[in-house]
Amino acid sequence: DPAGINIEALRQLTVIKTLLVAGMVMGLVIGVAAFLVSVTDRAVERRSQVTALALIGARPRVLRAVQCLQVVLPLAVGLVLALVAGKLAETAYLVTGGGEVFWDGAGVPVLLVCAGGVLVAAVVGTLPLTGRRIDPELIRRD
Repeated sequence: DPAGINIEALRQLTVIKTLLVAGMVMGLVIGVAAFLVSVTDRAVERRSQVTALALIGARPRVLRAVQCLQVVLPLAVGLVLALVAGKLAETAYLVTGGGEVFWDGAGVPVLLVCAGGVLVAAVVGTLPLTGRRIDPELIRRD
């Protein structure tokens, strides 16, 4: 029987860590699904506008770049705000919990790499949504 170790507190800590991981995975799945739905919906909405711009003579490279920026820029701002809010919440938790460490920077590089991966995935995901050919049906609607 170990002396000075609170077994009940260790069990509670394990349950809290498991709930935290489950919540993070659920948040990730819901966030990715919402992002995919919104990007696809926005691309379908913009098809007639992209066709009109292509008819005017806009280069396909410019159209792809603009669509990537329209998706990636708000996502990047949201990710930066989420990372800052998360670090502030962590600091508040550490300060109010009576811990000795008030700023834990060990996880920041991993978070930045993950955010960069999300931005790369967003860029790769928006490129196929730009049509390469002009659809006559989209011309007739306008």
